[in-house]
Amino acid sequence: MIKVNGRRSNTLRTVCLIMLAMLCSTAVSGCWNRRELNDLAVSVAVGVDKRNNRILLSDQVLNVEAISGGKGSSGVYAPVNLFQEEGHSFQEAARKMTRKSSRKIYVGQLQVLVLGEDFARSGVAKVLDHISRDHEYRSDFLVIIAREVDARDVLQVFTPLEKTPATKLKNSLEVSSKAWGVTTAVQFREFTSNVISKSREAVLTGVNISGALEAGNSSDNINRISPSARIYSSGLAVFKRDRMLGWLNEEESLGYNFTRGHIKSAVIEQPCAKGRKDHRRVSVELLRTKTKMKGSLEKGRPIVSIFIQGDGVVTDAQCELDYTDPSTLDQIGRGVNEQIKSAIDSAVDIMQKRYNSDIFGFGELFERKHPSFWKKEKDNWDEVFPRIQVRIQSQIVVKQMYKTTKSFEERMKG
Repeated sequence: MIKVNGRRSNTLRTVCLIMLAMLCSTAVSGCWNRRELNDLAVSVAVGVDKRNNRILLSDQVLNVEAISGGKGSSGVYAPVNLFQEEGHSFQEAARKMTRKSSRKIYVGQLQVLVLGEDFARSGVAKVLDHISRDHEYRSDFLVIIAREVDARDVLQVFTPLEKTPATKLKNSLEVSSKAWGVTTAVQFREFTSNVISKSREAVLTGVNISGALEAGNSSDNINRISPSARIYSSGLAVFKRDRMLGWLNEEESLGYNFTRGHIKSAVIEQPCAKGRKDHRRVSVELLRTKTKMKGSLEKGRPIVSIFIQGDGVVTDAQCELDYTDPSTLDQIGRGVNEQIKSAIDSAVDIMQKRYNSDIFGFGELFERKHPSFWKKEKDNWDEVFPRIQVRIQSQIVVKQMYKTTKSFEERMKG
């Protein structure tokens, strides 16, 4: 039998009582906002379209039985269901949707918010305000624009490789933004931050549908080797405050992503000879690209200098050139740098002359580096931005080639 002194015994008894009280409290109260999974309909994508003076809200909800490999694996159930409702506000439409769903729609696992083009052009502030205030929404889901189609149309297309259209949209955008260079994956927190910012405007990637829309709404779409309908990315939508203004094409989108340092990898193609009708190309993959922007004042005039650095590798050599000659690689490198500068010039030109929207964050640059100038001009930025002189330096160095220095045609000739 072990003896303990009175003080130690009292301390031990106190600790035990405290632990017992905590356990009892947990057992009695539980989690105040806990909800059983069987009581919820999990929304993975939300679409917002304009309907006259109202909005059409679409919720893409998981069909748990289908995606878990139950009856859905035999094709009885679709992997998702789409619930739709109209309202004068986002909140009204969401509440009215309870008339159609037997479960409370839960948005805590949302992957994608799709905004219809017409709706985006009319202003998205009220929807952003509601989502920002609702505690169930996270802020890390992606936001995209449905281009020339309704958001609800995008959410109805059966997609190959992924079980749900929401997952396809999310994964495809994240992959293409890293490998292609003309798209950008924008999370909700970044989008809202840019919308309310006075020193930078917002940009979102657009998506469209190729093929027959009605066929895409059938499970047969994913049972074909070549699906009847596909969702694909299509340009960048540019904003002024909360209103969409228009689109950038592929070259302009590439230029924008270079200015923002978003290029992880991209391919630049060049014709074998300028001025000739020759479809052969040299393809250069860009690696380890870096972007620096510098803001300066010259006699009171704002100047922005953009510096691009990185390496390049020839990955497709259709031209009959001596790739072992350093001067050949230098020549290819000069062509690549010219194309990058041209892409950035095109993006800057259209934003300054057509849209007058500072999507590049030039205002942010002067706000950080020249705060007195920014304080003086921030309320007149619409007049200052179009007059900013932009200087571009691109230094992509083509250093090596993959596996072989000869084209396949040259190797066949022996």
